[in-house]
Amino acid sequence: MPPDSTLMRQRLAAGQVVLGLNARHSRTSEIGAILASCGYSWFFVDNEHSPIPTGTAYEMCLGAIRAGITPFVRARWNDAAEITSWLNNGAMGIFVPHVNTPEEAAHAARAARYPPAGVMAAPGLVPQYGYESVPLPEATSWFNENVMVVAMIESEQAVANAEAIAAVEGVDALFIGASDLTFDMGINSQYGHERMQAAVETVCRAARDAGKVAGMGGIREAQDWARYVACGMRLLLTENDLSLLTARARERAEFFNGLATE
Repeated sequence: MPPDSTLMRQRLAAGQVVLGLNARHSRTSEIGAILASCGYSWFFVDNEHSPIPTGTAYEMCLGAIRAGITPFVRARWNDAAEITSWLNNGAMGIFVPHVNTPEEAAHAARAARYPPAGVMAAPGLVPQYGYESVPLPEATSWFNENVMVVAMIESEQAVANAEAIAAVEGVDALFIGASDLTFDMGINSQYGHERMQAAVETVCRAARDAGKVAGMGGIREAQDWARYVACGMRLLLTENDLSLLTARARERAEFFNGLATE
């Protein structure tokens, strides 16, 4: 039987938030089990910014599926070969950076599914489904129904086209990359800026009207997160593994170094 891939979708359908992590420096196939035990629903391997070796990333994704957490990959670019490579080898979803137009969104959506819904090359088996002997059409049909395509909204042009992007068949979510968007707007890292607020409202409305999911990452302050979740953000990228490690390490170092001076 294929793994249970419905929990995250059920939470989203119920209007609940689902928490994710940007895996940039993790190198273990246990990352999925670790995050699942901490209340996370998904993570993505950051192939756009990370040095994680490809084979290791495949193992991280497949391990996550067995642990009941959804593995994504952030692709380097909107390229069919790039997207197919990840989805043929363990990922259950793809974050596609810098999607600015509905045409680009449609390209990504078709690159992420097997025929007739898309153009992915059919493999000998679909590893996400498991290793039972099942007809390939059954496994690829299951994959097409369960894979998630996330269009990253990272420019003013993309915000302006949010409604058209959300309407594309096969796009499951619109996701604001807050850092890149603020830089494109000329309000670098001002995540609480009124123009960012307007962008969030636009993207949430577009997703909601199309029956899709809205999400974002890159936000720092708790009050900004609270405000944007209230707008309708549900697919939440809390931070990356390196920032979690360094923040906790600094906190512990400050505590123990303080003991030595008392």
